Amino acid sequence: MGGVVVIRYGANAREVIDAVKQKISEIQPGLPAGVSIVPFYDRSILIDHAVDTLRHALIEELILVTLAHVLFLWHFRSILVVTIPLPLAVLGAFLFMKGAGISSNIMSLGGIAIAIGVLVDAAL
Repeated sequence: MGGVVVIRYGANAREVIDAVKQKISEIQPGLPAGVSIVPFYDRSILIDHAVDTLRHALIEELILVTLAHVLFLWHFRSILVVTIPLPLAVLGAFLFMKGAGISSNIMSLGGIAIAIGVLVDAAL
């Protein structure tokens, strides 16, 4: 037997997955002997990796931009002018998405990661 969990449009996938896991753990003891619920596809791993990738990209780009400016310019204010907009741009994107009611998904996180690269290129 198989089953599929469908997430409503606009719902937080991470919260739904956690709720389904909790419900499975509640149901599991009441099942007959030899019957168990075995998930075969868990999107929570994909979600965690996407968020980690964005976090690592932002940290790496901050370090790269800061080091490049330290090595070539040796000027503290210009380093701040280039380094500070990177996290502020990501924060601004998330605030705009929240204000517009847009959920963050794999596509939006990928777009933000690409935008970080564009910001770094413009800064350098």
